[in-house]
Amino acid sequence: MFDRHAFTARRITLGLSVEELADEMVVAPSTVYRWESGETTPSLRMLVLASRHLCSPLLSLMTGEDTEQRRKATAVDALIRESS
Repeated sequence: MFDRHAFTARRITLGLSVEELADEMVVAPSTVYRWESGETTPSLRMLVLASRHLCSPLLSLMTGEDTEQRRKATAVDALIRESS
């Protein structure tokens, strides 16, 4: 499951505003605000994109719960590492 707190903390740590991250990800700032507030959650595709822009492993943006989304994220992280 998406960890909105880790997502927000990483964005702030990098000194990125919501607007700057939204611009980099080519989404509306309101989308990032909704993710960070917990109103909505990003798709796995958007999480992969976010992890790249936040220079952070995909799994660091996920909670520790063993969910289908986390299993997919683990597989995507492995593929990203292999292609690097």
